[in-house]
Amino acid sequence: MNQPEESLKCFGWWLLALFLTALGGQFWVVSLYGSPVPVWDQWDEAYQVFKPWLEGHLTWGALVAPDNNHRILLTRLLDLGLIQLNGRWDPMLQMTVNAFIHAAYASVLAFCLWNAWGRKNGWLICVLLMPFFALPYGGENAIWGMNSQWYFLDLFGLMAMTGLGFSKPGSWRWWVGVAAAILGFFSMATGVLAPLVAGGLVLLRAMKNRRMENNSLIGLLVCVLLVALGATTVVLPKDNGSMQAHSFGEFTSTLSHFLAWPFPDITIMACLMALPLVLLFIVYLRPNFQELKMAEFLLALAFWSALQSVAISFGRANAGLYLPVASRYMDVCNVFVIAAIFAAVLLGAFWARARFPAGNGMILPMVFAGVIFFGMCQVSERVVEDVLVVTRQWNLIAEERSQTFMATGNERDLFNPPTIQPDPRKALRLFTDPALQPILPMACFPTGKAPGPGRFSGAARWLVGHCLLFLSSGLILFVGLCAYGLARGTTALKDNFPAVVVALLAGLTALGFVWSHRSLDRTAVERDLQQQIADYFKAMNRPDRAAIHQHKADELKDLQ
Repeated sequence: MNQPEESLKCFGWWLLALFLTALGGQFWVVSLYGSPVPVWDQWDEAYQVFKPWLEGHLTWGALVAPDNNHRILLTRLLDLGLIQLNGRWDPMLQMTVNAFIHAAYASVLAFCLWNAWGRKNGWLICVLLMPFFALPYGGENAIWGMNSQWYFLDLFGLMAMTGLGFSKPGSWRWWVGVAAAILGFFSMATGVLAPLVAGGLVLLRAMKNRRMENNSLIGLLVCVLLVALGATTVVLPKDNGSMQAHSFGEFTSTLSHFLAWPFPDITIMACLMALPLVLLFIVYLRPNFQELKMAEFLLALAFWSALQSVAISFGRANAGLYLPVASRYMDVCNVFVIAAIFAAVLLGAFWARARFPAGNGMILPMVFAGVIFFGMCQVSERVVEDVLVVTRQWNLIAEERSQTFMATGNERDLFNPPTIQPDPRKALRLFTDPALQPILPMACFPTGKAPGPGRFSGAARWLVGHCLLFLSSGLILFVGLCAYGLARGTTALKDNFPAVVVALLAGLTALGFVWSHRSLDRTAVERDLQQQIADYFKAMNRPDRAAIHQHKADELKDLQ
């Protein structure tokens, strides 16, 4: 694995393939299961943020006001900006923008790994990252328009750890890290963990070198100050006490599910996930280990993800989740596994140079990656069936209740269960508020009475509707780049040809396994869901509600 540095131009093509694949995968989830009406906490966002903004009395205090444990300033600013630009509140536009942030984070992570690895092996980095950002296990974040907070947490956390942990204090990269750390405080409460990890890196180097330089001491002090500053933004509201861990046993049980991901039901797998990282830490402390920067970066990623899991395990141990690990949390606990895979690769390369012929050191890491991809397939399947499908069914009911109320004004229709989740009274406040009515999503209105679309709503739907174009372009580019590199005899690909084939085929197989036996057309998916809802109401002896959804199913069938 001792290849020379790659040019940024060459690596840029691999980054493009990763970006397109991540973007297409996210669009795919949105195209099939995204709701054009608000979902859950979005009803609160409208009344708490959008209404005072429209009435001209929104304050910075309101923007940074707590939302549960978090101060989601960045999400609120983004959502307000989208309404201003679009002219109307459009959850599908929010999801589309979130998909770009998701794909950008994937690309930034790949670049950071490539840079930490001495600007080499970019092909392997992008190929191994591809399934992590194209599979739908984090689909809950993809279909909640206001869940950009999770993507901001990932992106600014990564930038903060890289800038503060790997740059000279006072340099422009270091100042970018400081700024990213502060922005991270206003993504989610656990944004405070990034400077904590950066400070841990300083201590790790001091432990290895058995001394601490003056610059490192300055960097450590700044990290401590940032952690103290970030701690002041964290809120522990009393009304979330029921969801917190009530005992050490509840906490450790939940944490073991997180650390065992993508096998959350088999908690012993947490030991396997952690094994490469523990071995890397031991090898890192040896004097003859060369890949210091890459090892430090991987250990920092793993520590950051583990701390995220610790925080969530304490705060949400009794949240009543569909799965042992909720889909929305998988976009942070996956980082631990990403670090574990690359730790295995790094260890394989280290031991291959010492004991094995070139290339053999990739066998066990690729087997390890294959096991993880298999687990990710299983988790993705469960998320689609138990979260995305179920959520879309509830959202179709919410759309119908919204449209019926806006057509009749009859509150009894709106409160007739099942109806808008979590509380139809929140939706009623929006529907009857003169300030909010002009920006309500089009899907809240009945056919024929809906206002015109926003300025960018059409573009968002075009992008989402062409999800397969983006996804297939990325995958074809991956295959083409591999073939081109092998044809030219590129050393990195030629020497590790089995790893190229195994990694790429494993990623393609994972994607194919999850999506191969499902309809890829939104109309077909919604027709089937509307029919299921109609059958449900028939079984409940609710012919009036059954007829509404049966009519919608028949209309969708005619469109095919």
